[in-house]
Amino acid sequence: MKKRGFRIVVVTVIVAAVIYGIVYFIHSLSYESTDDAYVAGTVVPIAAEVRGKVINVYIDDNQYVDAGKPLLEIYQQDYLDLVKEKKEAISRLTSEENEHAATIVEKEKTLTKARANLDVAISEEDLAQKEVQRYESLLKKDAVSQNQYDQMKSRWQVTVARRQAAAAAIDEADAALKAIKAKYATQSFKIKEAQATKNLAERDLTRTVVIAPISGRIGMKNVDPGKYVMPGQTLLSIVKEDIWVIANFKETQITKMAVGQPVEIKVDAYPSIKFSGHVDSLQPGTGSVFSLLPPENATGNFVKVVQRVPVKIVIDFKFDPKHPLWPGLSVVPIVDVTRQTGPKLLKQ
Repeated sequence: MKKRGFRIVVVTVIVAAVIYGIVYFIHSLSYESTDDAYVAGTVVPIAAEVRGKVINVYIDDNQYVDAGKPLLEIYQQDYLDLVKEKKEAISRLTSEENEHAATIVEKEKTLTKARANLDVAISEEDLAQKEVQRYESLLKKDAVSQNQYDQMKSRWQVTVARRQAAAAAIDEADAALKAIKAKYATQSFKIKEAQATKNLAERDLTRTVVIAPISGRIGMKNVDPGKYVMPGQTLLSIVKEDIWVIANFKETQITKMAVGQPVEIKVDAYPSIKFSGHVDSLQPGTGSVFSLLPPENATGNFVKVVQRVPVKIVIDFKFDPKHPLWPGLSVVPIVDVTRQTGPKLLKQ
């Protein structure tokens, strides 16, 4: 009786194993699964853009925030003083520019006057030259004395000197006008530069209040009032509620996979609940290709290893606050590869 009972137990175990093997084999022909999968999502690190001491923090750990809401505030007085200083510099440079503009008008008038003086000097010189020529003819006829001729010639020489002085005055006025115009142009560039620095100072002032760029939950909060922060220093992260699954299937498992195939998702955190989704896309390369040190198979010591290909799976439901899925949770996706609802991930 003992032997008979033992035989019955052995036969039952063998039959159960065979049935399980058949069921598993049939299941493996229609489904592909992996435990190398996790929940992924959008995680936005929030960093300080300016340096300073934090004076206010408006959020708590793990709380939900809306996009556009203030997260924290950095001490502003230094940036207010800088903006004031830049505005005063612009006012000073603008006053200097106005002064240069008035000087340009004055120099232009001086140049106009110098040109008019040159015209008068040329006319006087022409008249004096004609008088000299006339007196020279009269002198030859003894109609005038040598003294009268010398006086007239002296007057002509004076007009020549006046004409030369007037021409030099024009050159001087023109050079002065060009110099002041150059200063005016330089002043314009200085004002533009000061305006740019003022805009940067005002931008830095607005950056003292850190705003939430997206809606989501606060994670990795590492900031409190009184802490001194630096530009680029990560203070917290915001996690969006839109999530998906990254499943690293073996390269031998994706032969029949196609976009749109239904997926049953088991989550370790909620063993009694099954989530549904579908295949969205395939990463253009295995995980090892994008690693820090990609393999180099041409070194002579090649060993073939089955590679894994990340497959993106989109979850077909909105965020459930009762059963939240957050990035990093372990899952087991089961893909129904018998459905051909879209293009295959691998062409055959």
